[in-house]
This record gives sequence, C-alpha cells and structure tokens, in this order.
Amino acid sequence: MTKVTIIIGSRRDGNSSKLAKIMKEKFQKERIISNIITPGNQKIYLCTGCMDCDQNGKCDFKDDMEDNINKILESETLIFITPTRWNLLSGDLKIFMDRLNPLYTPIKLKDKKMISIVIGGKKKEEYSTEAALTSLNDFADSAEMKVVYQYQFNECLLANDILKKQEEVNQMIDNLIKKLK
Repeated sequence: MTKVTIIIGSRRDGNSSKLAKIMKEKFQKERIISNIITPGNQKIYLCTGCMDCDQNGKCDFKDDMEDNINKILESETLIFITPTRWNLLSGDLKIFMDRLNPLYTPIKLKDKKMISIVIGGKKKEEYSTEAALTSLNDFADSAEMKVVYQYQFNECLLANDILKKQEEVNQMIDNLIKKLK
C-alpha cells in the first residue's frame, strides 16, 4: 500500500486543513495510507543553524520533529499544502522545512515523490501563487525529491472557500491519486 504524509502549512481550520481532510478521506477509499502533520499546532523549535545534524544526522532539539521525521521517512510521498502569505509559503511550513535539515546531508529524501499544493486568496492574475509554488519545488529539488504533481487554488480567502470549489477539488484529487498509484 502507498504511504503518504500530508503537511499542512496553516494552523487554522481553514482551506488547507479542509483540503487535507478531504484528501485523507478519498485516499482511504483508494487504500492509500495517509498521515496529516500540522506543524503550527505542534511543539517545533526554530532551527538555529548550528549544523550539528550535518555531522550526526540528528537535531539537538527534542520536540515533535522527531516523530514527524519518522513519518516522513516511512512515506513514499510527501504532500505539502500551504496558503500563501505575501505570495510566499506560510512561516509554519518554512520552519518545518528548515527542521528537515537532518535528512539533507545523508540524502534521505532522495527519490521520494512530492506534491505541491498552494492556496491563494485572490484571482491568479491579481495575486500570484507562483512564488510559494516555486519555493516548494525548489525545496524538493534541493532534497532530490521528484515533484510528480502541483496545483494552485485561487480565490480562497475565507476559511470555507475551498468547499465552494468541490468539483475542482475532486478533479485535482483524482489526478493526484493517479500519480500515487
């Protein structure tokens, strides 16, 4: 069975969270095992850049990232979902990505599949989601992961706006499932 970890870049119960829950439910029907990680609701210290993890493959901090890293190592695919903040990915997600540094030097993310999903509040032509998507894909490139799918939702400013796009959400998830199997 395929194992997936969904990382949500927002601590709110908004569009990113709702999308992740819909995905998890559909994945379950397809016999895809999925975990959801919401870094903003966890105890995760900021990376200090000490680089000890480059030497020993472990972070000096004892927090929720230990469990998160284990889930990631067990997964074949990572799905990052982030709302845009100033046209960038969320701060919570950036902190999470920084704390994955113990996996960088030993190249432990190499060849994992990655899916990048960005949710913007305005029309695409008014406020692009491109910079957030580029940041996620650059992270994947640095980690030597394979971006197998990416998607941008726009006009999702209010917490339930993603629910108004049910047909688009379903089509995106159907396309995503094909990439997972």
